[in-house]
Amino acid sequence: MSSTLRDSMPPGVGEIPRIRTLWGTFVDPALEREFAKEDFAVAVQKFVRFSVTVSLLAFLGYGVHDALVIPEIRSAAWTIRFLAFGPVAALLVLFVFKNKRHDLHQPAMLVFGLAVNTVVIWIGAISPPAGFFLYTAYAIVFVTVGPFLARMSMKTQLVYTALTLVLYNAFDAALAHAAPMVHLSINVATLTLGCVGAVAARQLDLQGRLAFLQRRIIREQMAALDAERTRSETLLLNVLPRRIAGRLKEKPGVVIADRFASATVLFSDIVGFTQMSTRLTPEELVKRLDEIFSRFDGLAEQLGLEKIKTIGDAYMVCGGIPNARADHAEAVCEMALRMRDSVADLATELGFDLRVRIGVHTGPVVAGVIGKKKFIYDVWGDTVNTASRMESHGVPNAIQVSDATYELTKTVFDFEPRGTIDVKGKGEMKTYLLLQHRPLPSERQASLPSQRTPKKADA
Repeated sequence: MSSTLRDSMPPGVGEIPRIRTLWGTFVDPALEREFAKEDFAVAVQKFVRFSVTVSLLAFLGYGVHDALVIPEIRSAAWTIRFLAFGPVAALLVLFVFKNKRHDLHQPAMLVFGLAVNTVVIWIGAISPPAGFFLYTAYAIVFVTVGPFLARMSMKTQLVYTALTLVLYNAFDAALAHAAPMVHLSINVATLTLGCVGAVAARQLDLQGRLAFLQRRIIREQMAALDAERTRSETLLLNVLPRRIAGRLKEKPGVVIADRFASATVLFSDIVGFTQMSTRLTPEELVKRLDEIFSRFDGLAEQLGLEKIKTIGDAYMVCGGIPNARADHAEAVCEMALRMRDSVADLATELGFDLRVRIGVHTGPVVAGVIGKKKFIYDVWGDTVNTASRMESHGVPNAIQVSDATYELTKTVFDFEPRGTIDVKGKGEMKTYLLLQHRPLPSERQASLPSQRTPKKADA
């Protein structure tokens, strides 16, 4: 592990991937490939397009330098620089702008560096002494700046240095014949400064890997934040309507309370559930209740109604809140019919005597959010109390509705008048038992959600 890389990482970061001490590369080959691909796309590609293009233009522009410094061999130098190297330069520019493969970058930059040094060493080898020293020095400079101009890796930089030494010695043996001490000095200088370039390449690679790891950490943290945000929003939507949750997130400290001129409230109670609970384990009891209420939740979602809460085996749902709708009474009555049928089906499946008692009433309500840590969207008003009385004074396996609900839905459903009953806290009230849908025109029948014909309520 590189201490430089470890010390550069932000505090709180977990285990740092292992780095090879000599080469500065990741030990994990998959991670190394991921880094090479991402670093090329994020940093290397754009930089090299600029630096290589500018370097090549400057290098070709040095034809003026040839004419001024070594006029005696200007023609030969231009032939080497433009005719021999020009096509290579054009191909390199085309390559750096078209290449999208990170694994081709290092070989291409090695070819680029060797092509440049071949030109300067070749021109130096055929130049007079002043030109020889000057152009050979250029080759040494290019070896040193390879990591900065071409983003060569440490390995590529060392290979570049070694092959440049081979080029120099080959041209010197064939054309220049420098004095032994000069020959030795140039070799030592090339090797030394090439190693300096290799150290610089390793440091640049380490910085690139540090940036890569930091990007990974940021992505992981952002993914974790997104997951937590999604989880929080999901939990919030499980207890609050979407519209209310949105208002709560926009203005966390604001009291949310709305008055609705007309809404329909439904209360239900599972008849026989208390007796059944005495024969079940706690786990089985909760499982059965969850099966019932999960079916109710599904029905409420299908019909666009808002589940308010459950208390024991009682279930409360509303229509017309928090989004007002003209047909809230019809939708809640439809919900009541489906609830009754759903409990009947479940009783047959489980082999238990389960029946549901349902009460429905329509009127004005106030709805809002209460609580600071455990939010609840609740409904208040006389309409809620009356709906609860419709259920508690109702008939097992029947749906009792108030006169207000009946008047809004009597053209859609069949009802059986129950007459006037004495309702606790309300006095005498005229109520009805909801039986089933009335036959509807075919086009309206087709637009309704699928439904089974409910059984007539037991008197």
